[in-house]
Amino acid sequence: MSTTTADIIDGIARLITALKELLETDTVEALVDLVKKLGIGQPVKVGLQALARVLDILVGWIEKLEQVARIPAFLETLDPAFEQVKELASSSGQEMRDMGLGSLAPVVDASRAAIDLADKIRRGAEIILKGYLPEQSIVHLRESVQGLANRLRQMQQKLDAPAAAPAATANKSLLPAGAIP
Repeated sequence: MSTTTADIIDGIARLITALKELLETDTVEALVDLVKKLGIGQPVKVGLQALARVLDILVGWIEKLEQVARIPAFLETLDPAFEQVKELASSSGQEMRDMGLGSLAPVVDASRAAIDLADKIRRGAEIILKGYLPEQSIVHLRESVQGLANRLRQMQQKLDAPAAAPAATANKSLLPAGAIP
């Protein structure tokens, strides 16, 4: 079984999504709380900001790839126009000569060749881009990277928020009178 570009891109997107899901676990939340309690939130926050900025740059690159990946759909919309132009240029140089328009024969033959070449290039580009830049996979990759960047920002915000009161202190009022906490 051969691996396609879509397989690779989808695999990377799944990895990034798994990282985001890992960062959403209770264990990581507890780790963020511990970082705050230890007073080392600022350096960790700076690191999270740097990672989020790198991911934002990556999203920008992926968005450019998305634009390129949309080219095959655009090229497909040109199909009818190419067919109409081919029909218009269906006359051959010999037919022009037969109609007494011999001076147009080289122009007609050259235009037909140019139209055929342009159509072949269009179809080739469409096939290549569809194979190497699968649009849906690239969209999924961008969304997963954005999700991870957003999760890092949420963690930064949590590091900025005031520390929550310890659970034992918060429950003190529930102890019976005279009980030692």
